[in-house]
Amino acid sequence: MSSRLPGITTQYEWRDCYSVGNAIIDQQHKKMLLLCAESEKCLKSAGPESCEKFHDLLNEMAVCAREHFAKEEELLLARHYPMLAEHAEEHERFQTALVDFLVSAVQGEQDKTGVFRFLSEWWIHHILVSDLDCKPYFEES
Repeated sequence: MSSRLPGITTQYEWRDCYSVGNAIIDQQHKKMLLLCAESEKCLKSAGPESCEKFHDLLNEMAVCAREHFAKEEELLLARHYPMLAEHAEEHERFQTALVDFLVSAVQGEQDKTGVFRFLSEWWIHHILVSDLDCKPYFEES
């Protein structure tokens, strides 16, 4: 499955090159990748069931992100990652944006395209760039 929106080209299939060398972090990244794929499916659906599925997706992403960011930051702190503050700021920006999407959805404004773009860009720019830059600090001995 790959995105079809202009400016976003992502394959939503796990590849070994995405691994940061830590089974827990990799598993969490796989889950986030599946949620990105689900956000693409939400673009094609409509009706009350679609609204509920979209809310569920946002809530699941919020829970997943909170757990994932806590684990990443715990590992990076324990291994003295020098850019931890900047990395944590990226996490904070993600959570703030996700809360904005959640609030809008609760108010009846479902920006499915915005969520899809946001999650896709997050995958590309944070997971595949920032997190891979941290790989030496994530790798299991």
